[in-house]
Amino acid sequence: MRNFFNNLKVSTNERISRIEFIIFIIYILLLAIGFFAIKSATINTTRESTADRQLIWIIISLIAFFISTIIPERTLKRLIPFSFYFMFFSLILVIFFGTIIYGAKRWIYLGPFGFQPSEFFKIAVILYFSLILSKNNKFQYLFASLFLFASVFIIYKQPDLGTSIIVFSLWFIALFISGKYDLILKITTIGGLIFSPIIFLVMPDYQKARIAGFLFPERYAANVSYNTIQSIRAIGAGGITGSGYMNGFMNLGQFVPENHSDFIISVIGEEFGFIGMLIVLILYFLIFWRLYIGYKISYDMFWKYYFLLTSFLFGFHIFENIGMNLGIMPVTGIPLPFLTAGGSPTLSFSIILGLATKGLMTNKNIKR
Repeated sequence: MRNFFNNLKVSTNERISRIEFIIFIIYILLLAIGFFAIKSATINTTRESTADRQLIWIIISLIAFFISTIIPERTLKRLIPFSFYFMFFSLILVIFFGTIIYGAKRWIYLGPFGFQPSEFFKIAVILYFSLILSKNNKFQYLFASLFLFASVFIIYKQPDLGTSIIVFSLWFIALFISGKYDLILKITTIGGLIFSPIIFLVMPDYQKARIAGFLFPERYAANVSYNTIQSIRAIGAGGITGSGYMNGFMNLGQFVPENHSDFIISVIGEEFGFIGMLIVLILYFLIFWRLYIGYKISYDMFWKYYFLLTSFLFGFHIFENIGMNLGIMPVTGIPLPFLTAGGSPTLSFSIILGLATKGLMTNKNIKR
């Protein structure tokens, strides 16, 4: 009987040691920080209900995260091609049935809830091209690439320059790290260098103004650079320890427009100071660390591609969003993972991280 309980204890410890607790803890902490930052940013404003809606999305995202961690790998891989073409079809639906908000037609509303297909299309791109490249099927790769190029154009016309760049970059990074199809890589690289100036010339005036505002912030301080300058002031006002939760002068005075969404880090910087921002960066660093561990222990090339592309996606969002808040990157609508208000980005990043957790647990449980 004693041996039975000893064996049971060892078996239980082994199972627990293979569960990925670290990512889940980081995920919960980031969601909590984001929720309280959004609540502070919208307190006593016309957007005060935003925090309540965000809480609903957090609950939905938590459910999606857990589902992503337990879905059988065989089922996941079977669903990937369908999800890619379904999300491409949903991008087309936006053209005909999308709702215009702030001059952009990116959302489809189902009753009171709206979702942004382009956010979920990024998941489909990561999964599908990870699967295709792991199988080394050139025809399937070229066929899917045509749909991806079409999606980049559709997303750009919504208009959503930031997301269109991310989708194309995911495709390019996948091609680059695979070491396959060198001719396609060379043609894409040369074509990008040649057509970049032309793309800039045909950009809408407001997108050109954002780039000009990034290069010459003082000249455009009253318009396109206003948000960034106010964000820098709010972060600077926080100092080392911050002014305290719901005590930020810039935040409570609503001096930073859209501080509940694109400029949420300015709220954290003002109210929790350098220490608060450092904690957020450490949490993000720990996610990259776990993704790197997943890449190192993976035997399946599908998971290796998935971890690399997921790392790029997180890195792009974090660097661009915090960078534009600090004035070192142009202003775009790129959300900060788990902190920015919005159901689609919270849910999509939850699924992405849940699948990464799935990959880590799958590879940790492989007998070596």
